[in-house]
Amino acid sequence: MMRLVATAGLVVCSLAATPVSAQFKVTLGSETPRVCPDQPPQPEWVDNIPLRESHNKVLIQQMYRAQSMQAVAESGDCSCETRFPSWEMVEAKFLEAYARLDRWGATERTEEYRDLANEHRKVAKPICEQQGNW
Repeated sequence: MMRLVATAGLVVCSLAATPVSAQFKVTLGSETPRVCPDQPPQPEWVDNIPLRESHNKVLIQQMYRAQSMQAVAESGDCSCETRFPSWEMVEAKFLEAYARLDRWGATERTEEYRDLANEHRKVAKPICEQQGNW
């Protein structure tokens, strides 16, 4: 019993001396995507959007998702190039039409793109599953 208390005390002391950020490391799995490992990365500027503007990050990600699902649903093709296209078209549309929206405007557009993506997903998912790209 005494040994257990002493061990617990050492663990608590060592954790107290270690910064919180060093105690926890969030991992969401492999850096390599399960499907289409060569998919284009999200643009660096999107990765670097400040936290206070995260509504813009969510919006452009939903725009990309909607574009992807729509392309698969309309073409009947779930190749990596169709499912994960270049970010260029979405970037251009976002910068032209949405970059200056306030949080509420961006949130409304995000909901619209999420709904659009989910509608196209109903058609795209079976196509991608059949082609082994889901």
